[in-house]
Amino acid sequence: MTYQPFSPEQAYVPVPAPPQTPAEPMEPVEQPPAASTKGSVLEVVEKIGSIAVPVAVSLYAMLYLGIQEVYGVFGVTPEQAGMDQSTIFARLIGTLVQVFLILIPVIGVGVALSWLLNLVTKGAVGRLTGKLRENPWIAALVGAALSGFGYWVYLYIHGDFLGNELSLSGAGMQALLIAVVGLLIPYRVMRRKSGSRAGMKVMTGALFGVGLGFLVVVGMVAGAQDIHTNGNGNGFLDLVGFRNQWATVHDGDNKAVIKDDDRALVLGEKEGAYLLYNCGTMETVRRPIEATLLGQIELDPDFTNGGTQEVEPCGYANKGQ
Repeated sequence: MTYQPFSPEQAYVPVPAPPQTPAEPMEPVEQPPAASTKGSVLEVVEKIGSIAVPVAVSLYAMLYLGIQEVYGVFGVTPEQAGMDQSTIFARLIGTLVQVFLILIPVIGVGVALSWLLNLVTKGAVGRLTGKLRENPWIAALVGAALSGFGYWVYLYIHGDFLGNELSLSGAGMQALLIAVVGLLIPYRVMRRKSGSRAGMKVMTGALFGVGLGFLVVVGMVAGAQDIHTNGNGNGFLDLVGFRNQWATVHDGDNKAVIKDDDRALVLGEKEGAYLLYNCGTMETVRRPIEATLLGQIELDPDFTNGGTQEVEPCGYANKGQ
């Protein structure tokens, strides 16, 4: 081995570093929303608004079925009474507006009370609400409870899925089983991602709207049956635009068509004919408009004349036959 002196004129060439393979970007981890320290009042309002649309859609569907059931009590369909789809749509939209006009002040009072309670406790209620909202099991439990309410009403009215009638407690037990076994765990899984959480809100709102709609339909059908039997309506029928309108019926020669000139329920008109319900015989008939004169037309009449007269139930004309 021989020694070679280093020359100062010789330039130093550094050894290049080996190329580095760029690291793969890490998937972003979704962070849970930060807890609000201001009572979360606005967040509550936003949550309510996010389920208002599915609730409204479910309510509309149930009210449409309710209209069919109401006219079915008299043995006809809404179309036979002159109600086309546009008329039904307009009436049900008006019903939804009235329902939400009733619910908005109720919700507003609840939000105001929660804000006042949070103010009195110096934000403790808001912090507690924020911590509860961070727990996915709490949100899943609330969603399952609201959805179970819809199943409870459905099972109580229609019976179980095998067609067996259920009591109020029996329907509640089956609804509780469905909520715990069939909804709680899926709702907990759906809380992992924002898209799934939105789907959970839609499902919860839709099922809650179905339950609320069933309650309204029960009131509507009960009112229709009361009219069919006694001639009395109720507020649920007024809510959906069903008019309890009665009138005397005469022919073209101004002769009474109904015995003792009793009044009949005017269900509607279509294709040049009135659709009338005769309470005395409990029959629904059609009469041509050109040969029919309606008189003493009145909405929600008081057949008792202020409670001074006793009213016979419908079907009184058939007693002597």
